[in-house]
Amino acid sequence: MRLELFENGIDSLRFGMDFYDKYLMLEDKYDSTSNPGYLKMAVISFHNCLELFSKKLLSDVNELLIYRDLSDEILLGLIRNKKKTQIEIPLDYYVISDQINVLTIDYIECIKRLGIIYDLSKSQIKTLEAMGKIRNKITHFGLDKTIDFHEILIDVNKALNLITDFYYENFKSKGKDEHPLDPIYENLLDLIERAEVEEYQNWEVFYADNFEFLNYTLASLTENEQFKSDLKAKGFTFEVELGDYSHSSNITFRLLNKRGEVYKEIQSINIPRINSTIFTEGSVVGPIYFVIDHSKKILDEEKHCYIYHNPKEHNEFEYEDSKFWEEDLQKRNGKLCYGTYFNEV
Repeated sequence: MRLELFENGIDSLRFGMDFYDKYLMLEDKYDSTSNPGYLKMAVISFHNCLELFSKKLLSDVNELLIYRDLSDEILLGLIRNKKKTQIEIPLDYYVISDQINVLTIDYIECIKRLGIIYDLSKSQIKTLEAMGKIRNKITHFGLDKTIDFHEILIDVNKALNLITDFYYENFKSKGKDEHPLDPIYENLLDLIERAEVEEYQNWEVFYADNFEFLNYTLASLTENEQFKSDLKAKGFTFEVELGDYSHSSNITFRLLNKRGEVYKEIQSINIPRINSTIFTEGSVVGPIYFVIDHSKKILDEEKHCYIYHNPKEHNEFEYEDSKFWEEDLQKRNGKLCYGTYFNEV
């Protein structure tokens, strides 16, 4: 039996999916007695899959790209023999033998080479690097977390989306054969969908105090006579729609004209991977009115609310991996927003 790069990677993906599914099915994910390392094993398996898939892609470009030392005498000898025999057999067929010890590149170098050759984005590279860090941490030190498992789920889910996007696309067969990932592709998409729901719920609970404050502050506007009077003088009234519980992360503010029609509707869009809630009129381009940075709010930093001087349009901001408002705060030709503390004013 041979376990080659790609086939081995698919096996690791299957193992990871099985462990991840078992983790998501747990009723109490924070009880160590009922969670026998499912998340840990899922991370290890997915990381191994990413490494093997990456090395396969590099090998498809040039089989020497996956080897650490091109001056290795054993490796050079294999190349010489292959040249002499003129048999079209990949080098890893020889290297996989128990009698041959030729080192391949480590995960970090693998990401570096893959990133350059396949022109990966900063976000894609960051996702691969994050999986390596999590894998090393849980392998050598374990997990010491209470309720903030959302941080791990965010990185794992981003890695799985990378598999269904980048890796799936680059492993497409040139012929009419079935894509090698197709037998598990739909199950993987289903797993990602369930995992992202879990990610969101974990994130929402972790920042529950922040959302309780947001809900309380916006609800209190209904009792703020000065605010209502100022709006009425301009020909408007308003209504606030909150969720069913005190830390709901879904918030809507509607500005109504004299006829009671909706003039403007601003709603919260939550982006767990950058720990932020964006208040906007639309979920695609905006416009964006202000942003709450929960990671700063939880540290009691005064400037955690970023208000735009003029509503900002930002294409597909829901898919952002960086806090773009921090760049807007530093614009040389004029700051687009300013940082402050969130309150009724």
